[in-house]
Amino acid sequence: MTDAEALMWAVEADPWLAPSGATITIFDQHLDFEEFRRGVAATVLAEPRLRQHVVAPLAPVVVPHWEVDEEFDLDWHVRRLTVPGDGTLKDLLDWFVLFLQDPFDRTRPLWQFIVLDGLEGGRGAVAMKIHHVVADGQGSLRLVAGFTDLVRDVSHPDVDDAELHQPEPESEQHSGVGDLVSGALRRPVNVGKTLLDAITHPPKMLELRREVESVFRSANDQRHPAGSPLWVGRSRRRCAEAFTMSFEEARPYWKARGGKLNDFFVTGMVEGAARYHQELDSDLERLHITFVVSTGNPDDPHAFTPVPLYVPAGPMPLEERFVAIRDLLQEKRGEVHGAGPMAALAAVAGLLPTPVVTEVTRAQAAHIDMATSNLPGYLGETYVAGAKTVCSYPLGPVAGTACNVTLYTIAGSINIGMHIDPAAIDDPGLFRRCAEDAFGDLMAVSLD
Repeated sequence: MTDAEALMWAVEADPWLAPSGATITIFDQHLDFEEFRRGVAATVLAEPRLRQHVVAPLAPVVVPHWEVDEEFDLDWHVRRLTVPGDGTLKDLLDWFVLFLQDPFDRTRPLWQFIVLDGLEGGRGAVAMKIHHVVADGQGSLRLVAGFTDLVRDVSHPDVDDAELHQPEPESEQHSGVGDLVSGALRRPVNVGKTLLDAITHPPKMLELRREVESVFRSANDQRHPAGSPLWVGRSRRRCAEAFTMSFEEARPYWKARGGKLNDFFVTGMVEGAARYHQELDSDLERLHITFVVSTGNPDDPHAFTPVPLYVPAGPMPLEERFVAIRDLLQEKRGEVHGAGPMAALAAVAGLLPTPVVTEVTRAQAAHIDMATSNLPGYLGETYVAGAKTVCSYPLGPVAGTACNVTLYTIAGSINIGMHIDPAAIDDPGLFRRCAEDAFGDLMAVSLD
């Protein structure tokens, strides 16, 4: 495992900090389950990580490692169910939240797909849950691309289940005591090499200094009090809300103002939070949020870092709020250097006892009002197992914050999934309605 993966694996010891993400995708009709299973089997065959499970280390300073699950069972990972209740979106989301909260069996590969029938209107759905150590949001989308098609009628070849039990090449297998020893020494040696390299190369010393400053600035930012006077409770309970808007109707707004989709997204969610507080007669001046910055390493499946910042949430015109948030996000992006503060924190966390790591992480997360992330997807028509994609709602990990709000663009639409701690936001439906109204007003401006 990398240091970042090991950090996410360790913090799951605290249920409040579960790092798994999930996506529920809705289709225009029921999926052909056997065809779906064949598509997933082909993807598993092409992606070795999907057949691997995590093996805990024998020494405290050694990172966990991956090994092929010799008892891999595709039918445990790919299942079919009927949506409970009347098959409404609310019924689906209520089930989906419980599905996401169920912990993974750590002796198996850390992913599941559930094909769902029984949605109102004859539609179908697929729930996808993948542990963050397997793939982040972008990595999950790449995995799904393996069984996603551009036309409705596609037949994937059969995969013999015996092929899914092929061992790894000898060179890629964990070789026992030697690897354990080298793993135990890896972190201290790497730290020493980094310092020596920095001392002998002035430009690298400057880069190292920037990374260290980013670590301490990020930790200090997250220790500040949250901005919301209402969203202070925290619990393990979760609920979900979701809504969709047209990409083409929304795009003119940020394009005309020199911004990006993420600027539009964060502005709409902050405006929604402001309106929520107004509805409840609560004064709100600022929110403490995080947004995700890519660190640009194509070889790292976790090449991102969450960046905390305060954003203005008091009463102001929408145009003024957009400009203020656009400029703040741009400034914060420019402060991220190298692999960012998350990578540096992950390296340090590997040398600390897990209870210390989880306690610090929970304390920092408790001061975050809203975590945001933005997943760009394919805007054209796509199909899975004979069914056309209608919309797709991601739920990112709440992990001790008041809520995680994730945007995903697909099938010509902007889809927003809201993963909420109801101990913090005790009227999730009102928050979703306020956010929908805020985005509606932003899009109305873009059409003027």
